[in-house]
Amino acid sequence: MGAAIARKAVDEGAAGVGILDRADAAAIVDELRERGVQALYVPVDLRDREATTQAVDRVAEELGGLDTVFNNAGIVERAFTNDVDFDTIPEDLWDMVLDINLNGTWIVSRAATPHLKKSTRGPAIVNAASVAGKVAYSHAVYGVSKAGIIQLTKSMAMTLAPDIRVNCYCPGPVETAMSGTAIGAVDMDARVKSITSANLMPRMGRPEEIADLACFLAGERAGYITGSSYDIDGGTLAWRGQRDD
Repeated sequence: MGAAIARKAVDEGAAGVGILDRADAAAIVDELRERGVQALYVPVDLRDREATTQAVDRVAEELGGLDTVFNNAGIVERAFTNDVDFDTIPEDLWDMVLDINLNGTWIVSRAATPHLKKSTRGPAIVNAASVAGKVAYSHAVYGVSKAGIIQLTKSMAMTLAPDIRVNCYCPGPVETAMSGTAIGAVDMDARVKSITSANLMPRMGRPEEIADLACFLAGERAGYITGSSYDIDGGTLAWRGQRDD
């Protein structure tokens, strides 16, 4: 989803993109540069707060400031263990998910705020939450971290208004590498059918669809929107049921 957001931001006129990630983001950076955009990748582990703050400052310096921050990094515990209930999950994994998903959003946003306040282009922060932050799923700490992001979004919007808008989006199941890892099933077709059975639209979302919403929330068309969360879940939270097909 992060790569899709970066591409969409460039489609909508972004002159520069900075990417913070543990994984190697060189491929997407090279792709953006080929499109004539200033792009850089700064490797960082969001659990290292000092290094994360320095990474944000570096991006702001090299790009000549910040207008928008997308907090999209995240992990899910089911990629590491099947013991995902609140009373069985290993403590170090509980801490890691919260540190990356929730605390990472806080640290990046805190570091970016002084730079965003200097922007004259309608600065915004857009956070990645999840439908798992609104209803319980079979991964306790992921849901806790995403519920925290929804509340953090409101708190940030209150603190930073009217200078910086802050919103979040709440995806349902999306076709990403993380979703594939979390599924971890031999019969992928059956598993995908299972996890989308509560969707009114019988499929997983596409990263490009998430990017459309994220970039809308960052842009001037959303200039009167702040402190809000938007479901993009194929109708998962609209009803209580499962499709029979």
